[in-house]
Amino acid sequence: MEKNISEKYFKEVKQIINLGYSNISLKEIEPNLNTDFHTHDFDAYACVVKGKFILHDNDKEYVLKPGDFLAVNANQLHSEKTSSIGATILLGKRYKN
Repeated sequence: MEKNISEKYFKEVKQIINLGYSNISLKEIEPNLNTDFHTHDFDAYACVVKGKFILHDNDKEYVLKPGDFLAVNANQLHSEKTSSIGATILLGKRYKN
């Protein structure tokens, strides 16, 4: 993780690390993103720091704004969207052994 990320987002990064996630990165997500349903091979924990990030799972839509956190388990079917302004998220990953 870059030092400036941990300095700029100290509180958010600390929360992500305390929950057991690592490989923390700052991810810029393009405007008007609309992915198909998919899964990841890792648990993800995200904090929106700019813009709006929308996640759909089988049952619900989550609209995340700056300061909001959301966890997605490995192999959880979901899709991701952004609005016309895109989003910037802190993303922590946790791989299963």
